[in-house]
Formats: sequence, C-alpha cells, structure tokens
Amino acid sequence: FPSDANFVLVQFRDARRALEAGKAVGLLVRDFSNAPGLEGCLRISIGTPAENDAVLAALAASREAA
Repeated sequence: FPSDANFVLVQFRDARRALEAGKAVGLLVRDFSNAPGLEGCLRISIGTPAENDAVLAALAASREAA
C-alpha cells in the first residue's frame, strides 16, 4: 500500500506471526486485519534508519520461521 507517512501498511500471509515478531523486538505494530478490505494487514510505524533496519530484520526472521 502506498504511504507518505512514517508508517507502512503491509499485508501478510500470517499477520499474527509478523505481529508477534515485531512486538518481540519492540516495534510499533498495529493489527488492521478487522478493517474492511484489510485482512492480514499490519501498520508498522517507522522513525529512524535504525528502526527501519529493525523492521526488516524482524520481518525476515518471521518469514524464516514460517
């Protein structure tokens, strides 16, 4: 989903796993799966380049665990 803010909306095959992986490393993650048309979507807030790296690492780790 396009974004012009400090967060991205991402659709996952296993949103629950991605949500837990993000929270485990202290990311600001909000589940939007219950919103109409956003099944499996999470909003991930990103601030600094280091936080962006943490998002990517957490998502990669959750994918490898799948």
